[in-house]
Parts: sequence; C-alpha cells; structure tokens
Amino acid sequence: MKVLLINPAGYVSKYKKQKLINYTAIPLGLAYIAAVLEKAGHKPVVLDAAVHQMDQKTFEYVVRKTHPDVVAIAAFTPTFNYAVSHAQIVKDNFPDVPVIIGGHHVTFLPEHSLKTGPAIDYVIRGEGDYTTTRLINALENNNENIRKIPGLSFRSNGSFIHTPDAPLIKNLDEIPFPARHLFPNEHYHFFGSSLKGTSMVSSRGCNRKCSFCSITQFYYHRWRARSPLNVIKEMLDVHEKYKSTIIGFMDDNFALNKKRLLDMCLMMRKYGIVDNICWGSAIRVDTVNFEILNQMRKAGCAMLFYGVESGNQNVLNNVRKGTTVQMIEDAFKWSRRLGIDTIASLALGLPGDTFESCLETIYWVKNKLKPTFVVWAAATPYPGTPFYEECLEKGWLKEIPTDWSGYTMIDPVLDLTDMSKTDVKNLIKYAYKSMHLNLFYLINRFIYEVRQGMELYGTFNIFKQALQTALPWLFHIKKYGTYSQLQPKNLEEWKG
Repeated sequence: MKVLLINPAGYVSKYKKQKLINYTAIPLGLAYIAAVLEKAGHKPVVLDAAVHQMDQKTFEYVVRKTHPDVVAIAAFTPTFNYAVSHAQIVKDNFPDVPVIIGGHHVTFLPEHSLKTGPAIDYVIRGEGDYTTTRLINALENNNENIRKIPGLSFRSNGSFIHTPDAPLIKNLDEIPFPARHLFPNEHYHFFGSSLKGTSMVSSRGCNRKCSFCSITQFYYHRWRARSPLNVIKEMLDVHEKYKSTIIGFMDDNFALNKKRLLDMCLMMRKYGIVDNICWGSAIRVDTVNFEILNQMRKAGCAMLFYGVESGNQNVLNNVRKGTTVQMIEDAFKWSRRLGIDTIASLALGLPGDTFESCLETIYWVKNKLKPTFVVWAAATPYPGTPFYEECLEKGWLKEIPTDWSGYTMIDPVLDLTDMSKTDVKNLIKYAYKSMHLNLFYLINRFIYEVRQGMELYGTFNIFKQALQTALPWLFHIKKYGTYSQLQPKNLEEWKG
C-alpha cells in the first residue's frame, strides 16, 4: 500500500525559534516506521511539512497529488492540533482513506484525541515501528481482527476501543536503519550553522523519575540499548550514503551503561569514525565523569547537550531530577577542559521557582557554567507526566486543554503560585538577551564555528561558518538593542 507519512507543519520548536540556535532534525520516529513499512513491502511516501513550513493550500495539493491508500501522522503535544487539521484535509479529499495518528501525546490521551479529531480513525499507542505496520497489513487484507492488534485505540459503534498495550521491542538491533533516503536531508541543520549531519538514537527510554518528562512513562521506566556494533554500522552508513560529517545522538539517557558507551568509543576509533565524523549527544550530568568524557572526546565527541533544568537545588529536588548543582558544575567544567562544546537546557517556572531564583539561575549559567549554547524554556506540563497531573490537582490547569498549540515551551502556559506567565516570559527574554550579547559567549561561539569549519570543511568554508555566527547575532541586536544584556533595574516594574 502507498502510505503517506506526515510530519505536520505549523509548530516551530524552541530550537528552531531562536536564530542563534536554529536546530532542525529529521523526525526519526517516522523514519523508523518508513523503514519497517518498506521492509514489509509497502510504499512509504514522506511529507515533512514542518521542515518546509508548508501552508495548508500546499499541503492539500501534495496530498491530492500523492493519492495515498493510508495516511499516518506524527503528533507531539504542540503539534497535535495541527495534526488534527491535516487529518481533516486528508478526509475532505479522500473520505475512505484511513488516517492513523501516533506519538507521545496521543498515547497518553487516546480517547481525548479521537474526540478532538473526528477525521482520525486510529491511534497508535506506544512504539509505532511495528504496530503501524501490523495495522496497515490488516487494512490491506480487510482483516477484521484489528481488535487483536496491541497498542491501538479507535471508534466502534459509538464507543471507544482500546486494545491492550503493545509490548516494548526487545531487540532494537532488529529494527532496520531509518529510511533517510525518503527525507529532505539537506534541510536538517545543527545549531546555527550549515553543518551536514543527521540524528541517531543508540538507545530508547530512561529509568529516571523526572516529573516533567513523559519518556519514562512512554517506555514504562525501562531503558533498552542497541549493540555498539549496530550503532557503529549506522554511523558508517550515514557517512557513506549521505556524507554526514556530524551526528547527534538523541538518546533519552545516552551514558546509562558506561561499559557499552566505552565500547562504542573504542569502536569509533577502531573503524575510523573519529577521522571523519564529529558527534554529540544528549546526556545526563549524573552519568559522566572526567574519564568517560575524556574517552568520548578521543572518539570524536564534539558537543554535549545537558539537561540542566535549574541552578536551584530545591527546584531540582522538586522535579525529582536526581542531580545536584555540584554535579552540573563539574560536568561543564570537565567538558570545557576537554574541549567539548556544551548546550545547557533550562526551564524557568518549575515548581518552587520564584522570580528571584530564576534570575539567580540565569546569572549562574552565564558566569559559572559558561556553555557554548543555552536553550531557555518555559516549564510546560505535558500529558503523561507527574507535572501534568500536579498541575491539574493544584488548579494550575483548570481542565484538559483543547488547544495544545501553545505548549511549545517557548511561551508560558501556567500561572504558578509564585510567578505569572508574564514573569516567566520576561525572564526568558532577558535570559536570551543577556546570554547572546555576552562577550564570553560570542567568543566561544566564534571559536566553535571556526574549529568545526576547519575540521570538517577546510579553510574556505570558515568564512561561511563565521557569517552564520555573525548574522543572527546582528539580527538579535537589531531586535532587542545593545542594552539587552543589562540587568533589570526594577524587578517590581518587570513583575507588573
């Protein structure tokens, strides 16, 4: 069957929104599903409407031109309403074409999703790699035993049917590599530059208990990993086929198994990956030490994304992060010493935060952590998280929202006890302004671009990389003014 896989347009992530970050990644979930569908004999067609920021008129034209047999749409919380709109366009043009939706959001709110989206026929709950293919196989064969497929939710005779949860995939090595050949790889970029790269995952899940994260619930608090050799094979594959010179590992807990990580590092050196590819990963500060980071650096690791969240220990404890301020400071200190660039990700407005504690966190990041990049976000409660349940219980959320498009972590959605949405919004603006006009930050960023340009593209391309550093910065000054790094003189006026 011809299966149209859609990454819906309309949503701009916190990584894409900031011009000084400008990160756009291949939707790996859809890429894995496309690979499994191909292996099963189907014909997947990919429409990454998000990366093209496609308007509805263009989207409708592409759908009509494709004339699919089945449509499957990916939906995270901030993209859900856009996915519903895309589903309706499909139904308006092809009423008999089944529309499937999957992702974290619909996994935790399957019935609500079906009620909100009348054009949605099936919800895939949990991992979609094989559940999607099983459903499409059944639809192709007019199989009436769809109720026997685990991990589905759908309507039937005016009621909602939820089949038992699908078990987690035991052996991740058996899943084919993502079908990158179906995606517009030239449009995926890494942090403000044109570095040719791609994303990978070497493991799935996390066994930690962070109250704001839905990953642990989605994967039943379990962590599963691919074998080191399987990961190395994919790295070699993307370099050979797509000329990728940088790879970002998007694992939820990359360094949980230290022996496996060290084995991967040894293999990267053995197979020559260190000579051709720079790589980075998302990582927790409580899973690294100086020696592990040293081995990662020797294997080609150039950048690490640390989920810092806050510089206030009480806030870290409130969200059950499982880390300490000292752990965070050590990880950044070791990374700087080894020449590994760092991205600090923080959320303002978490339970226990105050206006003053957020300001202290901003100063701490700028003057103590000194990361290469910073991603500031508004604390946002996503379905499936303890934070979401806490917000409903305490009245921070009055009811289950019907419009999720604002749940981007860019603009605040909560009025907390100690801070308003306006407070958090002003703090995020100030955090970006003060950091991106900080001399130390700008020097670090310039060094990063020059070093990467030299290592990956040669002397000529340094000028291109330097321009891509300078132009967004000049845009920032034009938008916010040269005084944006000054501390606010009157916090009470800000609060008002």
